Parts: sequence; structure tokens; C-alpha cells
Amino acid sequence: MTRRQYRNPPIVEAVCEFRFAPGQAWNLTVPGLFYEKIRDLYTGEPQHQNLIATEFKSGQIPANPELTVTQGVTKLLFPSADATKLVGVGPDTLSIHSLRPYEGWDEFSHRIDQAFQFYLEVAKPVGVTRIAIRYINQIAISVDEAVELSEYFTVYPQLPDGVPSKISGFVTRTESIYEDIPIRLAITLSDAGAPSGEVVFILDLEVSQTWIEKSLSLKEVLFNLHELKSREGQVFESLITDRTRELFDVK
Repeated sequence: MTRRQYRNPPIVEAVCEFRFAPGQAWNLTVPGLFYEKIRDLYTGEPQHQNLIATEFKSGQIPANPELTVTQGVTKLLFPSADATKLVGVGPDTLSIHSLRPYEGWDEFSHRIDQAFQFYLEVAKPVGVTRIAIRYINQIAISVDEAVELSEYFTVYPQLPDGVPSKISGFVTRTESIYEDIPIRLAITLSDAGAPSGEVVFILDLEVSQTWIEKSLSLKEVLFNLHELKSREGQVFESLITDRTRELFDVK
């Protein structure tokens, strides 16, 4: 089952990210050379994005878990004139973003392919070490009373008897790996602040694959990308109910 087509999709941001095995040392001329190729398509003011990486570790003593925070990748983001479409470039990293209103997979995948080819021309990597597809969905429900989560989602927090059942806020996250291909799936479902008379949920899906011992051939990248997108669509549809689909005005 693939992701259906909706007239009012809940997607607030879609991101495709590639990490590369470099063929040459990264240098600061790469973003400039890349920008020369896309400047007529992404005419907005370039932006810096500093990414922070966090890692949670539980040591031998359960009472002493550790949370480490490190400076992540610094990227240059090149937005379109209306800032709804962006491309980001950092050390051995390329990301393509689509903000609301979502343009649809056909156009988004075209921009991905285009940016990918431009990156190959200027950075000359020898392979890809990671591909990730991430979709952040914001699902707003107009209500006059408490929402029953089971009416909208197939996966949701459940509390045992004896615990107050009225949930005022929650975050659930599950990570799993497919058995046929080592593709990693991360599902995060949470509530979000909303105006009175409305309840909002965030459904964040990331599907990724990593190549550690040997990088993925550049010729195989787009095939693997479409496999990840297909699985993302299947997961999204499996997590929502028909009542939720009605909110998006299915075509």
C-alpha cells in the first residue's frame, strides 16, 4: 500500500538527505560552485543552519545515564523566492527540503535528482554512505470534546488500569529495522500546542539506510531513494485511520 494522494496533505516539511563518501577533501569552494548551478532556481537569501547532535547513553549503572551534545554539521541553505523549497549543502552532505504547501512527490523527486546531479559535478564524491527520507506531518482536528486517539491512529499511547486515562500530553518514538533490507524506520507521534477548539498531532516519519563498510554506488542511489519513499508511504497509511484520511480530502 503506497501513500495516497490528498488535496490537503498534512505535510509541513519533507526532507531528503544524502551523506557522501568523498572523492576529494571537502573545501569551502564547494557551496559556492554548487550555488552557481542553482542560483536561478533558488533565488532567496542563503542561510546558515547549525545542526546539533545529541546522543543518549545508559552506562553500566542505570542511575547514571549520559546525554551528550555535540556540534553537528554546518550547512548553507539556499531557498526559493517564497522559501517553500530549499537545498542545503554541508561537508559531504546534501539535503533537499519541501515546506508546506507540499509540491507532491513528482516535483520533489525531480528537484532531488537535479540537486544530486549538480552536487556530483562540483564535489565529485565516490559514493553515498546514507540516504534518508523524512516527512513531518501536522494533523489538526477540530473538536468540542476530548479526542479518542484510536479513532485517528492505529498506534498510540495506552495506559494500564489504575492510571489516569485522560492524556494531557505525550511523545512516543519507535525505531525498527526491516528484515528484508537493513532500512531503519523511526516513528515519532506527539501532541502539539493548538488554538482553542482544535487538537494538533505531529506524526514524524524517517526512513533511512546506511552503508558503512562499502559506500553505495552513485548509479544505484535514485533506485534506493524510491524504495525508501515507497516504504514511508506504506508506513504513513498504516498508522492512520479512514477518519484521519477524511481530514486530508483524499483524491
